[in-house]
Amino acid sequence: MTITGPLRVALTSLGCKVNFAEMAELAGRLAAAGCDVVAEDQPADVRILNSCTVTLQADATTRQRLSRLRRADPNAHIVLTGCSVDANPGAYATRQQLPGSPAAFVDAVFANADKESIAEHVLHVTPTRSEPRELQPMRSRAFIKVQDGCNHRCTYCIVWQARGASRSVPQDLVVDRALAAVEAGQRELVLCGVDLGSYGRERSTTLAALLERVLDAVGSHARVRLSSVNANDVTPAMIELNSHPRLCAHWHMPLQSGSDAVLRAMHRGYRRRQYLRVVEALRNQKPETECTTDVMVAFPGEDEDDHADTLSLLAEVGFLSCHVFRWSPRPGTPAAGADRRVDAATARRRSAEVRRLAATTGRRCLERAVGRVHEVVWDSVDGVTARGLTSAYHHAEAPADNRTRPGSLSRVHADSVDGDHLTVTVLDE
Repeated sequence: MTITGPLRVALTSLGCKVNFAEMAELAGRLAAAGCDVVAEDQPADVRILNSCTVTLQADATTRQRLSRLRRADPNAHIVLTGCSVDANPGAYATRQQLPGSPAAFVDAVFANADKESIAEHVLHVTPTRSEPRELQPMRSRAFIKVQDGCNHRCTYCIVWQARGASRSVPQDLVVDRALAAVEAGQRELVLCGVDLGSYGRERSTTLAALLERVLDAVGSHARVRLSSVNANDVTPAMIELNSHPRLCAHWHMPLQSGSDAVLRAMHRGYRRRQYLRVVEALRNQKPETECTTDVMVAFPGEDEDDHADTLSLLAEVGFLSCHVFRWSPRPGTPAAGADRRVDAATARRRSAEVRRLAATTGRRCLERAVGRVHEVVWDSVDGVTARGLTSAYHHAEAPADNRTRPGSLSRVHADSVDGDHLTVTVLDE
C-alpha cells in the first residue's frame, strides 16, 4: 500500500461499551503514532471493526458491516477483531487465506487476546510516518475499560468463551486514564467491563474501592457512570457510594427474568428478591436514581407464570428503559440443547408485552423528572438542537447555543416530556 501523508484509520465498534472503550484507547495510540483517525463515513486507508457475538444476529451484523466497509473503500486494509472472531474460529478468512474468494473481505483478523498488537500491525501497513496527530474524542463521554472477561457460566451466553477469564486493569492505570480524559475535556467517564462487578477480585480489591479512587481523582471536573453491574455484585459499599454527588444516578442492572425458576435455569447469580432489595437500597441513598435493564423473554421452560413474574417486577421497579430480546439458540451454549422451547408466536407476544410495559414505566420516569434541575452532558449539537444525557440517563434536548458544545456539561431545568426525551432549558451559571 502506497500512501502519501498521514495514514487515515477509521474505527467501528459494534455491541457493548467495552468495545467502544477499546477502540477509543486504540485511537489514542494510533494518533500518537501519527495516524489520522477519521470517522467511519470518511475515506480511510485502514478500517478496523471491533465485533460483537452476543447473539446470532450480532454475528450477522458483523458480516453485514464488513461488506459495507469493503464497498465504501474497496482498497482499504480491513482489520477484524472482537468477540465474533473468538466465537466463530475460522469463519473470517483473509485475502491471504482465500485469495479471490468473495468471502475474503478482510486483510487481518485478531482475536480478543491479540488486540494489543493491532496498532503495531496498522503501523506496518505502510512505512509512511508523520508527527503525532491531535485526536478529537470519539464520543462526548469517555469510555474507560477497567475489566475484561467473565467467570460466570450463564447457560445462554457465549461471551465468556470469547473473552476468557475475568481480569482487572490496575487501579493506578484506570486513574491515569480517567485524568487524561478529563484533561482532554470530557466531562463524563463511563467505567466499563464485560463483568464489571467482578472488578478487582484477583487483585484483592473491589469495584467500590476503584470507584471511590476515580471519584476522588476527578473531583468536580467530571461525573462518573458505571456501565453495567449485576445485582448480586452491588455491595453495601457501592450502595453507600450512590449518594456521591459526582456518581451518576443511573444503574444499569441486567435482569433477564423476574422469575426465580428461570433465573436458576439461566445460572444467574441473583434472585428476584435480591434484585428488588438492591434497587430499594440504591433509591434510599439517592431517591432520583433511575434503573435500566435487559430482559430476555421465552427462555426454554418459561411459562405464563414466569412471564407474569417478569412483568410484575418491571412494574415494581419502574425502569427508565429496557432492552428486550427473545431467546434464540446460540450454538456452543448449554441452553441451545434445551427442550420445552417457547413457540415463536408466544415469544413475540411476550416480547411485545414487556416492551409496552417498559414504554409505560419509562414515560413515568420522564414525567417525574419534569420540574427538576438536572446536569446534562451534551452528546451532539446540529446547529439547532443540542442532545445529551442527564446524570440519571434521561435523554434531553435544548436549543443549541454557545453553552451546549458537544462534551460540555450544563445545568438544566426539565420543562416537559416530548416523546422519548425531556425538553430542557439551560440555566445560566
